[in-house]
Amino acid sequence: MKKYLLAVGILTSGFLGLNTAEASEVEKDKLEVDPLIENLKTEHPDWTITLVTSDEATKIKEEVKNSPVLRGPAPPLTALYIDQIASQVGTSSEYTEDLRTQTSHAVSGKVSIGVMQVGYGSENQWLDDERITYQNRDYKINVASIDSNNDRIVDGFYYTVTFNSDLKISSGTSALYKFNCTSSSYPWNTIERTLNIPHL
Repeated sequence: MKKYLLAVGILTSGFLGLNTAEASEVEKDKLEVDPLIENLKTEHPDWTITLVTSDEATKIKEEVKNSPVLRGPAPPLTALYIDQIASQVGTSSEYTEDLRTQTSHAVSGKVSIGVMQVGYGSENQWLDDERITYQNRDYKINVASIDSNNDRIVDGFYYTVTFNSDLKISSGTSALYKFNCTSSSYPWNTIERTLNIPHL
């Protein structure tokens, strides 16, 4: 047991030591086929959906903000909702409505959550009090740009986060997943969505 705790301590200190520059490399390693994003592509075959790194997403936002074609600020945040939940218990994927505040069943094993952001904004994610970041290897985050009308201007972004619920949520308890986003332009509104996730 002591050896196990020591190993966990060494690994944890290694993960915490990652700086911002290294985060991009960590993220590039994680870019792969994402089932929730593939589901989104199937559901919306007329959209252009492109998996990108967080650096690429930031660049897209800056380009749109400074684009002479738009003659104005980046499109404001107009909607944010939890779109899909997938877990290893019960249904393989579960489609939600904006008002869903809890998973339909207790989970175990791998859990994936997909969040749709319409418009531009700065986003943050948490599981209870733990901030979900690219540097934290307990979480796999993917982001896709969305062009819903094929005018070659990104209309929003789709975020997915995947984690092992057995490591993050104690048996018989629940954790609160939270995603909030503040608009990059007027009216500077903030939208927040939460999802309670009970564990078996």
